[in-house]
Amino acid sequence: MIARISTHFACTETDLWMKIIEPKSLQFVASPILGFIPDEDGALDGEWIVGKKYHLRLYFLKFIPLGSHTIELVKIDKAANTISSKEKGKLARVWNHDITFHEVSPGKVHYTDKIEIRAGLLSPMIWLFAHFFYRHRQRRWKLLLEKQRA
Repeated sequence: MIARISTHFACTETDLWMKIIEPKSLQFVASPILGFIPDEDGALDGEWIVGKKYHLRLYFLKFIPLGSHTIELVKIDKAANTISSKEKGKLARVWNHDITFHEVSPGKVHYTDKIEIRAGLLSPMIWLFAHFFYRHRQRRWKLLLEKQRA
């Protein structure tokens, strides 16, 4: 199943790249619905690295364990404003995520999350959750970008 959620941000492509390339931004935009705790200290420091597998523990509402979750960035293309990851976890054996964005007018970026979900019989429920969660994430991105401008 594919979930596709889009929005607009009041920023430039450069502004978004400054935050989207940082793994720690994931923790902010996912909070408080999901928490990602790295298995290795410092694993979410710096910038995302293509080919590196990030092994994380996933929590719902920061305290209900949902098992392990692995994120592997397969593409970071600044020229095309695209980031792609292959992800998997206990509930979803496939959670592949593509982020694309482009400036539609000065200071306004169109942003899309596209998620491929394969979770067997749970796929429809997880697909519904993905729509809720990524709308939340996009609201949190707006907050993070506003903080950056302030």
